[in-house]
Amino acid sequence: MNPRRRDALLAALDDPPPAAAALGGDRRSGWSRRTFLKASATAAGGLMLAAHARPLRAAPEPPLLPDLYIRIDPDNRVTLTIPKSEMGQGIRTSLALLIAEELEADWSQVRVETASSDLRYGSQGTGGSGSVMGRFDQLRRIGAAMRLMLIGAAAARWNARPARLRAENGHVIDAAGSRRASFGDLAADAARQPVPKNPPLKPRDRWKLLGKDHIGKDMADIVHGRVRFGLDQRPPGLLFASIERPREFGATLAHVDPTGALAVPGVRQVIEIEPSTERPEGVAGGVAVIAANTWAALEGRRRLKLTWKPGPHAAESSTSYEREMAAALDRPGAEEVNRIGDPDAELARAKRVIRADYGLPFLAHAPLEPMNSTAHWDGQRMTLWSPTQFPHGAARRVANRLSLKPEQVAVHVSLLGGGFGRRANVDFAVEAAAVAHKVAAPVQVMWTREDDFTHDFYRPCARHRLEACLDPRGFPLALRHRLSNPAITVTYRPDATGLGREESAGISDSFYRVPHRKSEYTLLRSGVPRGWWRSVTVTHTIFAIESFVDELAEAAGQDPLAYRLALIDRPPSAGPEERPFAPERMKHCLQLAAERAGWGQPLPPGRGRGLACADFDRTTYAAVVIEASAPRGRPIVHRVVCAVDCGTVIHPDGGRAQVEGSIIHGLSAALGERITVDRGGVNETNFDRYRLLRFHEAPAAIEVHFVDRPDARVTGLGEPALPPVAPALANALYRATGKRLRDLPFQLPT
Repeated sequence: MNPRRRDALLAALDDPPPAAAALGGDRRSGWSRRTFLKASATAAGGLMLAAHARPLRAAPEPPLLPDLYIRIDPDNRVTLTIPKSEMGQGIRTSLALLIAEELEADWSQVRVETASSDLRYGSQGTGGSGSVMGRFDQLRRIGAAMRLMLIGAAAARWNARPARLRAENGHVIDAAGSRRASFGDLAADAARQPVPKNPPLKPRDRWKLLGKDHIGKDMADIVHGRVRFGLDQRPPGLLFASIERPREFGATLAHVDPTGALAVPGVRQVIEIEPSTERPEGVAGGVAVIAANTWAALEGRRRLKLTWKPGPHAAESSTSYEREMAAALDRPGAEEVNRIGDPDAELARAKRVIRADYGLPFLAHAPLEPMNSTAHWDGQRMTLWSPTQFPHGAARRVANRLSLKPEQVAVHVSLLGGGFGRRANVDFAVEAAAVAHKVAAPVQVMWTREDDFTHDFYRPCARHRLEACLDPRGFPLALRHRLSNPAITVTYRPDATGLGREESAGISDSFYRVPHRKSEYTLLRSGVPRGWWRSVTVTHTIFAIESFVDELAEAAGQDPLAYRLALIDRPPSAGPEERPFAPERMKHCLQLAAERAGWGQPLPPGRGRGLACADFDRTTYAAVVIEASAPRGRPIVHRVVCAVDCGTVIHPDGGRAQVEGSIIHGLSAALGERITVDRGGVNETNFDRYRLLRFHEAPAAIEVHFVDRPDARVTGLGEPALPPVAPALANALYRATGKRLRDLPFQLPT
């Protein structure tokens, strides 16, 4: 997904109500896009600073100007309210570091909290590996401006020139060191200082916090159970609800007998939940059992007697999908995504054509914390406590569902027990609001693990066919790519067209030099809801192209590393790139990973090395080398070496954790994860059937090496390392066993 499409997607998902446009520069509102900072004294005598961050780039949609609040209390504590959802990626620590560095805050005195949904924050959506990248300059300017305001307050108090003062470790100090005042002592006076328009930023060689390892700001609270996830919310008078939904996608309720449920002690109500009429909402509908405790809600649900009316997808299955996708690859695609030269003619006249098909299943998100949301309708206002990646999207969908005004919905964002893109959809929040609207008390809608697996928004299945012929030097002369899958976009816009470019991204715009090439796409119609899984479409396209390039290198009799280095070039583009691909950065990552992994050095018998690489949105570059074996057909990953170029690394420890998590996630998908469909519904209902990577299957060693580029902008780390993992493992297992693995998850004969 290129940066413009990604930003448009995130804005559309969060999609604040139209009133938010006033914050983007409506003169009638009194706000201006030139507004950068606004200071005010808090009731406690501290300083609150609101930042109106500029958009990342010009876009056809009105820009969203998020506010970020910083509070300095008299006791010198600095509290940062972060308008991004924390789901284990460490964003609250990373964004806090940006501000604290320029502020010259005492890091031990910094506290963080997550913002509730509020139009003054602009878009609060979290996804696309874009949180730090999009806030890097803005948040540093906020810290720098506040530092200058504190210095100005001290200068006025001491009748001194600001140039003779400096901020350091939570204090303002004069040049002689004879006078010092804490930020907390100066905060109220600083609120009356003028706000600098363009505060200068510290050069990198003066950074004290950025670029260094830190323990996550909320790590101790998480370890000791002091933080509150979605399931930890307990407003007074809370009731619990469990919803029975149809197994089959698209089925509807025909009849319900609630007698058995109502006989369970503690059950208060049984109510019907209508399925969505608004497509992006995604509520499946069903019957909710509301009770005083979780046991009663679940037991009451078990005793419901329900009859479902089959829908249009009852006959669908993974077998039928495979058959339809395979047939689609046997004919020209319904959509020609791109064409350079005449690949059909070159392939027709070639003496040898290398051809391979690659298959991937649906995948679930499987976060540790199942979906949940708590809601309370007081007759005038709907309040939600929800672990969501997109609070504005949740607020808007709830308002639409219940015919409320936007200002009647408030969303408080808890910590998320894993997201991976699943919590970009807001169906669970809308469900909770729909239940609470009929109950005179706060209600927590709890999903079971089975609910989570059978009513996800899944990573699409896919089948790719790649065909190529080589020139006299062994390099690809022509490449034809065909893809069939159920596009993500159709889940949200059934009439969408031009789907191939998005779904084939990673191959159709691949950076490997091929004079004659094209991609074709055929949509698979499916009732399975699809959504954004970590790294989205390139999870399947990179597996196909990076496996195929290895096969081409073998056909050419060349080393896979040298082959890639010779072919990496500027990719074809339909228009100007805002962030042009940098071939030398991709090559450097490959060379670094290969060098650190000992590429070309001998291995014990039965082991093999494989590599793969990818860029993410033309911003972050990643290369992976894996060392693996397969005794008795059981894959064992011995070592993973990853090199990543994300520009400037602002928090190395957090960055390593992101990359390591991506590697484990990629291995899990390669070795065990698979969703299968039968009779229009999902077969896998828990971790016994949906096989995540086990502890004993994790690599003995994972090494992460960052390419530090002080001159490059900061880019994202949450997703880029995942796509190369599966192809690197496939290539390693080929060298270990001599067997090409082209379907995920891998299955080797014993």
